[in-house]
Amino acid sequence: MRRLPISLASLRTRMLPAALIALALAGCDRTSGSASPDLQAQVHTHFTPRTELFVEFDPLVTGAKSTFAAHFTRLADYKPVEAGTVDVILSGGNAPTERFRVSAPRAPGIFAPTVLPRATGRRNLSLVITAPGLEARHELGEVTVYDDATAALEAGPAAGTTEGEIGFLKEQQWTTDFSIEAVQPRELRESVRAPATIRPSADGAAEVVATAAGTVRATGGFPALGDRVARGQTLAMLVPRLGSDTDVASLQADLATARSQAALAEAESARMERLYAQQAVSQRRLEEARAARKVAQAQLQAAGDRVSQLGGSSGGIAVKAPMAGMIALAPVSNGSAVEDGDLLFHIVNRDELWLEAHVSEADAARLESPTGASFELPGLDAPVEIRTADNGRLVGVGGMIDPESRSVPVIFAMDDPGPHIALNQDVEARVFTGGMRSGLSVPVGAVIDDGGQRVVYVMRGGESFSRVPVRLGLRDGDRYEVLEGLEAGQRVVSRGAMQVRLAAATPEAMGHGHAH
Repeated sequence: MRRLPISLASLRTRMLPAALIALALAGCDRTSGSASPDLQAQVHTHFTPRTELFVEFDPLVTGAKSTFAAHFTRLADYKPVEAGTVDVILSGGNAPTERFRVSAPRAPGIFAPTVLPRATGRRNLSLVITAPGLEARHELGEVTVYDDATAALEAGPAAGTTEGEIGFLKEQQWTTDFSIEAVQPRELRESVRAPATIRPSADGAAEVVATAAGTVRATGGFPALGDRVARGQTLAMLVPRLGSDTDVASLQADLATARSQAALAEAESARMERLYAQQAVSQRRLEEARAARKVAQAQLQAAGDRVSQLGGSSGGIAVKAPMAGMIALAPVSNGSAVEDGDLLFHIVNRDELWLEAHVSEADAARLESPTGASFELPGLDAPVEIRTADNGRLVGVGGMIDPESRSVPVIFAMDDPGPHIALNQDVEARVFTGGMRSGLSVPVGAVIDDGGQRVVYVMRGGESFSRVPVRLGLRDGDRYEVLEGLEAGQRVVSRGAMQVRLAAATPEAMGHGHAH
């Protein structure tokens, strides 16, 4: 049984002397005062859409004062209501309505109105709080106003005051990151687990390699990791090594030869045109001259293109970005010696990244019409989610089982993924199959792994909780489906569950009773 809390004892204005208690027990006339200290406190926890009320008070006795310890919490941030007025209202029972008001809290969140009932019998009890930007009415139902303390003692504790085995005071809840949530049925997306990798899109990455052996030279600031580059931007110059097939002097000599040959072919073709007009040569000779002119022009164009790669000078071959993006890898620096085919820069376009998940053969048949995926990253509180109707799209589902991994690839594209997602990162993903089902669920943060057993903490009263093992089903984003252990309407600790666990393990560290 619950004993009278310290808070109520400290909130009393005065106690009845022994003689008055004796008179009360004997049924004699009463003087206004508090009820007998042997009476057990009545405890109520009640919710409105915006507030939570946890209140303790002595049983109500006609003509005896009962000082309430009313704790009001804003559900929006689970912090105490720090200002306002509270009215305690007794109504019904064929008696006049009685109202008792306190105009300010005794401490943040704690209001202490004193109730002095005048009418005996069953009354409706309500508490109304009016605060800046907030008004809420808590209907606590019927309570009994006893004729005397003896009747209150004989009645025993009020019904519906079952408590949990773990105490965690409002003052502790208010000073930590804490919240509760009512368990309700909701639609959950079915999913399958799959290992996955973050990678660039099919056309979202390019490797820039050396086209000849030589030395890398900067053209200004040398590209660094993370730099943004434009398509066609010159990243560096590659100065070929002397004696190679792309020797600078040889390329320039080839261009000069091609110019000379093109000029000769042009002149010969013009001469053949004149002679043909005079019927001095055959049409065949004219066609041969024209063909030779076209070949010479093509050779000149090719030689010019090779020299253009030098940037129009003898400084080397211009290394240009084949696409716009970000420098993801730059294994060379200014002055590095490279061989033909060596990697110079790796460029990626991070505007769209791909999540490639590998769904096991056993789960492949559940992929009805994938609607998205989610995955967790170290350091992030919530999983990253890809929704095909919002921030991504389904690229494709593989049509065959990989013979080695025995899995089916499923690829999703992520729009604007942000800098916290790294390329080539391996993650554990959940692929939403497209199926839906209704079930009870709780936030992921409500579930504690306690020695290998999944448990949640259920609020039994405003300051008491119970440890409840649960059996979990599917996971949908930041929520778990609960298959066993909870019922709709129960309230679980959604944030701060670890603090409640600590209170259960070390109650002396978390405090006993109240110190209001």
